[in-house]
Amino acid sequence: MGVDYADGVLRVERTSPPLGVRLFGEVDLDNCVHVRSALFAQSAGGTGDLYVDVSSLRFIDIAGVRTLVEAAIRIQPERRLVLHRASEELCVLVRLAEWDRVPGLVLEKVKTG
Repeated sequence: MGVDYADGVLRVERTSPPLGVRLFGEVDLDNCVHVRSALFAQSAGGTGDLYVDVSSLRFIDIAGVRTLVEAAIRIQPERRLVLHRASEELCVLVRLAEWDRVPGLVLEKVKTG
């Protein structure tokens, strides 16, 4: 669907299908507002699960992960926010914070081998 935001650190692209966003680079406190904006725009216009392809992230800090969790909490009850192709490191971070228990948040770990 196109680039929603891009600078030298982060690029956010809206996707459809599946409805969602693809993140490239690094998400941190300084730029997570752009991720939030794209997620809310995509979730407002559709039905079904909202996918966030995180396979091209080099780094995400706790503010970035919190942004994803908040989006999962705000999505309608019949929908889920799916972190698609999540790295082992991201999965561990989400589990350590116990955000894997948030209703509507799904971790799809990247398949290796």
